[in-house]
Amino acid sequence: MTRATPHNDKQSLEPTPKRYFTLAEARRALVLVNRIAMDIQRIELQRRKLVHQTASSHEQPSAQQANAIEAQFDIMTEQLSGLLEELAAIGVELKDPTRGLLDFPSRFNGRDILLCWQIGEPTINFWHDISAGFAGRRSVGELELHPQTVG
Repeated sequence: MTRATPHNDKQSLEPTPKRYFTLAEARRALVLVNRIAMDIQRIELQRRKLVHQTASSHEQPSAQQANAIEAQFDIMTEQLSGLLEELAAIGVELKDPTRGLLDFPSRFNGRDILLCWQIGEPTINFWHDISAGFAGRRSVGELELHPQTVG
């Protein structure tokens, strides 16, 4: 992952170090992350609705209508991009914008894992191995026996 950083009025790309969260840190970050995730979900659903309405219309839009639709889509895409940058700056990975599914990188028993959360869940209650994905979610109760992960 890279981020743009100002350097003498020019943008340069520098690698962003990967952040690892303890369970406690990830749970504290949820207040902000939840708001960002809800905005991402809302905008993504609006974009999909706009695409569906345009694709399912039986009438060809005028050039002016097409330009307005494209401009609206571009604005939503720009908003979405800004929100994704906010998540990246925090160190959180978006997995599914429609579901509001997010992962917080962490470490457990010397290996990388992901603390998993989605909109509607009251807190982070699950984790999974990097390769397991959502279907491999396990209870964070397993992690609470290891202080280096719980924090």
